Amino acid sequence: MREGLGEALPQPSPKAAAATAAVRVAFQGEPGAFSEQAIVQLWGGAADPVPMQTFDDVADAAERGLVEYGMLPIESTLVGGVDVAYDLLSEHEDLCVAGETVVRIRLSVLGLAGSTLAGLRTLASHPIMLAQCANFLDAHKHIAPEPCWDTAGAAREVLERGDPTRAAAAGPLAGERFGLEVLASRIEDRPDTMMRFLAVAPEPAVLEPGSPARTAVLCAQPNSAGALLRVIEPLARWGFNISHLASRPTREPWRYQFYLEFDHDANHELAAQAIDAIRRGATFFRHLGTFPRWNVPAD
Repeated sequence: MREGLGEALPQPSPKAAAATAAVRVAFQGEPGAFSEQAIVQLWGGAADPVPMQTFDDVADAAERGLVEYGMLPIESTLVGGVDVAYDLLSEHEDLCVAGETVVRIRLSVLGLAGSTLAGLRTLASHPIMLAQCANFLDAHKHIAPEPCWDTAGAAREVLERGDPTRAAAAGPLAGERFGLEVLASRIEDRPDTMMRFLAVAPEPAVLEPGSPARTAVLCAQPNSAGALLRVIEPLARWGFNISHLASRPTREPWRYQFYLEFDHDANHELAAQAIDAIRRGATFFRHLGTFPRWNVPAD
């Protein structure tokens, strides 16, 4: 993976690719999943979404060049970070973060024609999505949550099984694809729930100098007092906002690494200095990528 803050590279950035030719983008799930919605949102009609069964498959396909990009969920405003994404970014050393987008989560109860909420017994969805409709499940205790590998896959199984007591918690797009009825809409715990997705690729993004950017790094610090302070102090000193910070085990006993993102303008000289300062104080360091910062529009 090449280091740097947005240098020109042969691999197009998501927005640049949208202006030229379609790109293949792997995502976990089936057509109609929120990950596919993220792809459409980032590339428009210029992307060819490629469904994969697991997040591991997505990262592998992007790293091996079977697709140009992979799409991974990184955090939810309601349930927090997605641990598997942090771990995959750590394990796949030839991948970097090349883009991001934020999807508003709108969950519906999707069932067969003629089904009713009172008659349901099971609500299937991805565990991350089930966690985002806890209030609905608490208010409908006769409905048991059932973890499924994908929201759209859960909707497809409702259709295939033909069981009127079964429903899926998924987006409206999945309901349209499989001809299911909306038995209840907007069942997410908060109306402002969003999920952020990262586009990963073997090559970093190309950025316009001065454009809104975000840098992601992965680092491990010495097990000593003030180690984390030495990571964040340069960012505070130069006025950079830390937009995301999470810790994950390194697999060594009681040793952790930090996933950190901070905001800046592309090609900002002080941003490069901040990255170097973090690198110097780390026992392990990877610059995961500098990429265009997504602007979340108001409703």
